[in-house]
Amino acid sequence: MTTLSIQSDISLTQANHLIAQGIQIATQQGLNLSIAVVDRSGHLLAFARMDNASLVTIDVAIGKARTAAYLKAPSKLFEDFVNNGAPAMLATPNILPLQGGIPLLIENKIIGAVGVSGASGDVDNHTAETLANLFQTEQ
Repeated sequence: MTTLSIQSDISLTQANHLIAQGIQIATQQGLNLSIAVVDRSGHLLAFARMDNASLVTIDVAIGKARTAAYLKAPSKLFEDFVNNGAPAMLATPNILPLQGGIPLLIENKIIGAVGVSGASGDVDNHTAETLANLFQTEQ
Protein backbone atom coordinates (compact mmCIF):
# COMPACT_ATOMS: atom_id res chain seq x y z
CA MET A 1 0.00 0.00 0.00
CA THR A 2 1.28 3.49 -0.86
CA THR A 3 1.11 6.14 1.84
CA LEU A 4 0.55 9.72 0.74
CA SER A 5 2.57 12.19 2.76
CA ILE A 6 1.36 15.77 2.90
CA GLN A 7 3.90 18.39 3.90
CA SER A 8 2.83 20.03 7.16
CA ASP A 9 5.29 22.95 7.30
CA ILE A 10 7.23 24.91 4.73
CA SER A 11 10.84 23.74 4.55
CA LEU A 12 13.86 25.96 5.12
CA THR A 13 14.89 25.41 1.50
CA GLN A 14 11.46 26.55 0.28
CA ALA A 15 11.47 29.53 2.65
CA ASN A 16 14.93 30.67 1.55
CA HIS A 17 13.91 30.33 -2.11
CA LEU A 18 10.85 32.48 -1.45
CA ILE A 19 13.01 35.13 0.25
CA ALA A 20 15.37 35.17 -2.76
CA GLN A 21 12.41 35.59 -5.12
CA GLY A 22 11.09 38.44 -2.99
CA ILE A 23 14.43 40.25 -3.06
CA GLN A 24 14.57 39.85 -6.83
CA ILE A 25 11.05 41.27 -7.25
CA ALA A 26 11.77 44.17 -4.89
CA THR A 27 15.04 45.00 -6.66
CA GLN A 28 13.31 45.03 -10.05
CA GLN A 29 10.71 47.46 -8.66
CA GLY A 30 13.23 49.67 -6.85
CA LEU A 31 11.85 48.74 -3.42
CA ASN A 32 13.69 48.21 -0.13
CA LEU A 33 11.74 45.57 1.75
CA SER A 34 11.91 43.18 4.64
CA ILE A 35 10.50 39.74 3.89
CA ALA A 36 9.65 37.09 6.48
CA VAL A 37 8.56 33.48 6.10
CA VAL A 38 7.02 31.66 9.05
CA ASP A 39 5.88 28.07 9.48
CA ARG A 40 2.20 27.20 9.91
CA SER A 41 2.46 27.90 13.66
CA GLY A 42 3.80 31.40 13.05
CA HIS A 43 7.41 30.72 14.02
CA LEU A 44 10.05 32.54 11.99
CA LEU A 45 11.85 30.30 9.50
CA ALA A 46 13.56 32.73 7.09
CA PHE A 47 14.02 36.48 6.94
CA ALA A 48 15.83 39.17 4.96
CA ARG A 49 16.01 42.94 5.30
CA MET A 50 17.29 44.62 2.18
CA ASP A 51 20.15 47.07 2.65
CA ASN A 52 18.11 50.28 2.72
CA ALA A 53 14.93 48.95 4.31
CA SER A 54 13.92 50.75 7.49
CA LEU A 55 14.55 48.97 10.78
CA VAL A 56 10.85 49.09 11.65
CA THR A 57 10.13 46.83 8.68
CA ILE A 58 11.80 43.92 10.50
CA ASP A 59 9.12 43.47 13.16
CA VAL A 60 6.33 44.50 10.80
CA ALA A 61 7.18 41.88 8.14
CA ILE A 62 7.44 39.17 10.79
CA GLY A 63 4.18 40.33 12.38
CA LYS A 64 2.33 40.29 9.06
CA ALA A 65 3.51 36.76 8.29
CA ARG A 66 2.67 35.57 11.80
CA THR A 67 -0.81 37.10 11.57
CA ALA A 68 -1.52 35.32 8.27
CA ALA A 69 -0.36 32.01 9.76
CA TYR A 70 -2.32 32.42 13.01
CA LEU A 71 -5.53 33.47 11.27
CA LYS A 72 -5.05 31.17 8.27
CA ALA A 73 -6.03 34.15 6.13
CA PRO A 74 -4.44 37.26 4.64
CA SER A 75 -3.54 39.84 7.28
CA LYS A 76 -5.60 42.37 5.30
CA LEU A 77 -8.75 40.62 6.51
CA PHE A 78 -7.76 41.42 10.09
CA GLU A 79 -6.94 45.01 9.11
CA ASP A 80 -10.38 45.34 7.50
CA PHE A 81 -12.04 43.78 10.55
CA VAL A 82 -10.42 46.34 12.87
CA ASN A 83 -11.10 49.25 10.51
CA ASN A 84 -14.77 48.26 10.26
CA GLY A 85 -15.55 48.65 13.93
CA ALA A 86 -13.83 45.97 15.99
CA PRO A 87 -10.93 47.84 17.67
CA ALA A 88 -11.08 45.50 20.68
CA MET A 89 -9.42 42.89 18.44
CA LEU A 90 -6.23 44.96 18.71
CA ALA A 91 -5.81 43.45 22.18
CA THR A 92 -5.10 40.05 20.60
CA PRO A 93 -1.40 39.32 21.25
CA ASN A 94 1.04 38.84 18.36
CA ILE A 95 -1.50 39.85 15.71
CA LEU A 96 -0.76 42.79 13.41
CA PRO A 97 -3.68 44.38 11.55
CA LEU A 98 -1.76 45.47 8.46
CA GLN A 99 -1.98 44.11 4.94
CA GLY A 100 1.05 42.33 3.53
CA GLY A 101 0.81 38.89 5.15
CA ILE A 102 -0.36 35.96 2.99
CA PRO A 103 -0.74 32.25 3.86
CA LEU A 104 1.27 29.70 1.86
CA LEU A 105 -0.70 26.67 0.68
CA ILE A 106 -0.05 23.19 -0.62
CA GLU A 107 -3.17 21.26 -1.62
CA ASN A 108 -5.31 23.86 0.19
CA LYS A 109 -3.44 23.27 3.48
CA ILE A 110 -1.58 26.13 5.12
CA ILE A 111 2.08 25.25 5.57
CA GLY A 112 3.33 28.75 6.41
CA ALA A 113 2.97 32.40 5.54
CA VAL A 114 4.95 35.24 4.01
CA GLY A 115 5.03 38.83 5.27
CA VAL A 116 6.34 41.87 3.41
CA SER A 117 7.03 45.37 4.76
CA GLY A 118 8.72 48.49 3.45
CA ALA A 119 6.42 50.00 0.84
CA SER A 120 2.77 51.08 0.98
CA GLY A 121 0.30 48.57 2.36
CA ASP A 122 -1.04 47.90 -1.13
CA VAL A 123 2.43 47.28 -2.57
CA ASP A 124 3.43 45.10 0.40
CA ASN A 125 0.26 43.08 -0.04
CA HIS A 126 0.70 42.75 -3.80
CA THR A 127 4.30 41.59 -3.34
CA ALA A 128 3.28 39.02 -0.71
CA GLU A 129 0.45 37.77 -2.96
CA THR A 130 2.89 37.47 -5.87
CA LEU A 131 5.28 35.43 -3.72
CA ALA A 132 2.46 33.18 -2.48
CA ASN A 133 1.30 32.63 -6.07
CA LEU A 134 4.85 31.81 -7.20
CA PHE A 135 5.16 29.37 -4.33
CA GLN A 136 1.86 27.72 -5.28
CA THR A 137 2.80 27.31 -8.94
CA GLU A 138 6.18 25.78 -8.09
CA GLN A 139 4.67 23.00 -5.97
